[in-house]
Amino acid sequence: MALTKTVSKYGVEFASAYHRITNLEYHVNEYTMVQLVEQAPDEDGNPVPPVSTEVLTVTKSMNLTVRTYADASARTALSEPISSHMYTFTPNWDSTDNVLIQGYDYLKTLPEFTDAVNA
Repeated sequence: MALTKTVSKYGVEFASAYHRITNLEYHVNEYTMVQLVEQAPDEDGNPVPPVSTEVLTVTKSMNLTVRTYADASARTALSEPISSHMYTFTPNWDSTDNVLIQGYDYLKTLPEFTDAVNA
């Protein structure tokens, strides 16, 4: 799977530039946060200070690397890519689509991949 879209690089327009995700990296960041929990007033109606509690927070994201080739045949011929960029997105972990498909769908939401089509 890949995307095709015209790209200008080095003063040259590559009309059938071939954009392929070459790396996917899964990142999990776990850390604790202190949250203050409001308490009900006491029996006399006086305010009660909030109670602090530690909460485990987990964030998950994917880094993906996209390499752009002059065209599909340049990629097949193992030519050097004309560019390489890294992007970060948060997949829908409940989706039936795998993260690679979600990565390509994410790329198509970015301005630099407007009008890109599946290759």
